[in-house]
Amino acid sequence: MFNPTDPRAYVAAPAGAADALASAVAALLDAGYLVTTATAAAPADADDLVALVADDMDAARAADVVVILPGAEDFPEPVYAALHGVPVVPLADVPACLRRLPTA
Repeated sequence: MFNPTDPRAYVAAPAGAADALASAVAALLDAGYLVTTATAAAPADADDLVALVADDMDAARAADVVVILPGAEDFPEPVYAALHGVPVVPLADVPACLRRLPTA
């Protein structure tokens, strides 16, 4: 059930990291986070691509934490989120991050 007080996590991962992404998402869901990842839709044209990227950037900025998997350190979402004061943490630091952020 959706709870608007649940903390939000955005996970940024390279396309080839499906297994690591699934593990990170599962751990965050188990910890009570609402999890968002990049849109997997194939854009129909350039305008559609710009809209999809904008949605991903907005989701990262709105998150309580952005979790990055190896290879995603310089992706636009974590950089943009950090510019807006959202904590950006590597996957290895997720347990410490989960202890710092409220889960209720």
